[in-house]
Parts: sequence; C-alpha cells; structure tokens
Amino acid sequence: MQQFDIIMGISSRDSNGFYHETEQSADIKGWITFTFLIGAAFGAAIVSFPLEKIGRKRTIQFSASLFMVGVALQTGAGSVGSYYAGRVVAGIAIGMLSATVPLYIAETSPTEIRGRLTSVYQLMITIGIFLASCVNSLILVYMSGDVQWRLAVGLQFVPCAILIGMVFILPFSPRWLLLKKRNDEALTVLARMREVPKDSADIKSEFSILSNQIEEEEAIGSASWSELLEKGTRNRVGIACTLQFFQQWTGINIILYFGSFLFEQMGFPSAQSSVVFVIVNSFINFVATFPGMWLIEKIGRRSLLLYGGVLMAISHFLITLFVGLSFHVDTGLAWGGVVFIFVFIITFSSTWGPVVWVYQSEIFTPRTSARGTSLGSVSNWTWNAVISKIIPLILVKIDFYTYLIFGGFGLAMALFTYIFVPETKGKDAEGINALFGEEQPNSKLGESSSAML
Repeated sequence: MQQFDIIMGISSRDSNGFYHETEQSADIKGWITFTFLIGAAFGAAIVSFPLEKIGRKRTIQFSASLFMVGVALQTGAGSVGSYYAGRVVAGIAIGMLSATVPLYIAETSPTEIRGRLTSVYQLMITIGIFLASCVNSLILVYMSGDVQWRLAVGLQFVPCAILIGMVFILPFSPRWLLLKKRNDEALTVLARMREVPKDSADIKSEFSILSNQIEEEEAIGSASWSELLEKGTRNRVGIACTLQFFQQWTGINIILYFGSFLFEQMGFPSAQSSVVFVIVNSFINFVATFPGMWLIEKIGRRSLLLYGGVLMAISHFLITLFVGLSFHVDTGLAWGGVVFIFVFIITFSSTWGPVVWVYQSEIFTPRTSARGTSLGSVSNWTWNAVISKIIPLILVKIDFYTYLIFGGFGLAMALFTYIFVPETKGKDAEGINALFGEEQPNSKLGESSSAML
C-alpha cells in the first residue's frame, strides 16, 4: 500500500505544502489519464446498442450506475492495476453518457431552442470542472496521505447519485417511444414536455411529423453500420468525427489537465499555478459558456465554429509570443501569456465547446442518430486520449512552441468549417436532411460543400 501511495505521487510535501512528483509517478499518471479516455472511447463506441434497445433514459441510468462501480474500484484501490481497472470502467460510463445526453436533449427539445438547450450539456460540464477544481484545491491544501486522493476520487459518488435520482423523473424520448410503437405514450410525453393538451393543434402537428418521418425511415429498413457510408449520411459522419477531432486539437484539455504544469513553465510559483490559476481557469470556462448558449441561436452554429477557430489560433500565437518574450526580454511579459490563455478559454467555451456537441446531436436522422453520434463521440475521446499522452512529451521537447501547433489547428478548423460545414440553425428534420442530401450545383458555399465529404 505504501508503494502504491508513492506511485500516486503523494509521498512528500515541499515547504509550501505541495507534493513533489517523481518521474515514475508522472508516467503512471499519464497512463491513468490515458486509460480513462480510452475507456470513454470504448463506451462511446458501444453505446448505440443500449440506446436502441433500452432507450436514452435507461442508458443514462445504466451508465451512471456503471460510473459508480468505477469510482468504487478507484477509491478502494490498493494497487496501480486495480486503479487502472476503475479508470477504465468509469471511462466507459462517461463515454456512453457523452453520446447519450446530448442526443436525449436534442430529441426532446423544440426546434427553435434545440441548440440552446443542447449547449446546456457543455454548461453543466464547465460547472462540474469549476466545482471539482475548488474541491480538489481544498483537499490539496488541507488533506494529506492517501486520504487526499481517495477523498478526491470518492466524492464523485455525490453528483453521480444525484444524476441517477433525477433521471427517474425524466420522460422517455418521444422519438424512441415511436420507434418502439408506443404511440400513445409518445403523444402523452410530447404534450407534457410542451406543456399543452394532447389534442392541441401544435402537438398533433409535431406528433404527425415525427410519426411520418419514422414510418418513412422504417419502410426503408433499420439502420446498419454500413448505412453510415451511404450518400447523404457519410458526409454527416465525416463532419461529426472531424469536428470532434478538431475540438480536441484546440488544446483545451491540455490546459485543463496540465494547467498547473503549463503555468509553472511560464515561471509562476507552484502554489499560484496549482491553485489560483487552475480555479480561475475553470471559473472562466464556466462563465464563458453562457454567451455561447445565446449566440448559438442568434448567429448560428457555423459562424461560431468559424470565428472561434480564428480567435483561438490568434490566442495561441500570442501565447507563444508573450511566453517567448518573457524568457528573453522580461519575465513580467509571461502575464501576457496568461491573459491569452484566458482569452482562448473564453473563446473555446462560447464556440467549439458547446457547438460541436449541439451540431453532432442534430444532424443525424433518428434512425442513424445512435450510431452516428456514437462514432462522433468515439472520435472525441480517442483524440482526447492520444493528445493527453503525446502533448506532454512534445512540451518537454519544444516547450512553449507547442502552442504554435494548436494555433495551426485553429486555422485549419476555421477553413474546414468554411468549406464543409452547413448551417443548421432553426432547421427541422426535413431541412437538415435537405442540407445533407443530393448535391445541388447552385447551392451556396458551405451548404453544397458538405456533400463533398
């Protein structure tokens, strides 16, 4: 047990009360991050099966329960191997939830506020990151020994238990109910969610549209994995997976995962880097999500992705400039790097953070949504795992110039959006299908180009 605690990096404190990390523990922690993210990629890959069989609601309940098992394995771990096992199990659960929750929100939301409600998913993530940063900072300062990391891990039981309890009061997705021929229940749920009588004209119209759409899709046959390669669907899969790829190469998770290390590289004290900057980072990440929730229905998905890519690229280039100048001219210029890290976080949280999940959740047909969103989420978690493992090694080799890589990807994602990503704001299912259908020679750039993937 003592050797395990040493590997976890909790064997000694410095004069300021913070632990030193050995080369061995640094490598182990890298694998701990990697195993969780690979588990998440696997969870996202298999989630289409429970989504179709037991529905969105029960998949959320099952995934949350599985996450609690993973937390229990980690909290009670007595060796690195058992801790890895807990990380993988918890990762699988999070991967499943990452694909299920946005889909559930999109399928239960009115078209006119679908994007705004789906972006609440990202808002809740940022709230969780902020609260976790605050709690972990308190634990870091006031706790010691194995209690420190076990308490930090074990506290995850609390939000998970709340989630399981609250999901019981949520209805099933009307789309899923219709797919299962539970039409009366679907009509009741739809009326309940819209807070109008079942016999109202609006509910009858929406129910009729949903029913007809599903009947038409069922007449063609049930969706298969090979169908995702067909024209009109493969472009949606390509866009979803590519957007998730680019979201990870913005550099956001490197800053969130290894933020304290990055700030220490800039020359700031360990205490300031590990506590103050980390909490400020997560708070800005939370607050900046609100503008995105408003802008997503105001100016649309495409514009946010386009401008967000450009602004994040500029932020990374300026981070590189200020940190470089601080090394060669004046150490005080490192504050310029800090400022533009915050600018980057504001930009990400109001653009690529929420918009990618919103876009992915609404571009697929109900028949292909389970498998399509699953593949998109696999792309997200896989690249998250790859980046979290290789970027720390790159940071050691080229130091702050790593930000130039992220800046280059910012420009690439803006270009990809301009050429391939059509606007879906305010469009119903038929309108979205039209965007990704037959290529129209006279269509506007961005709408017709999406069929090129």
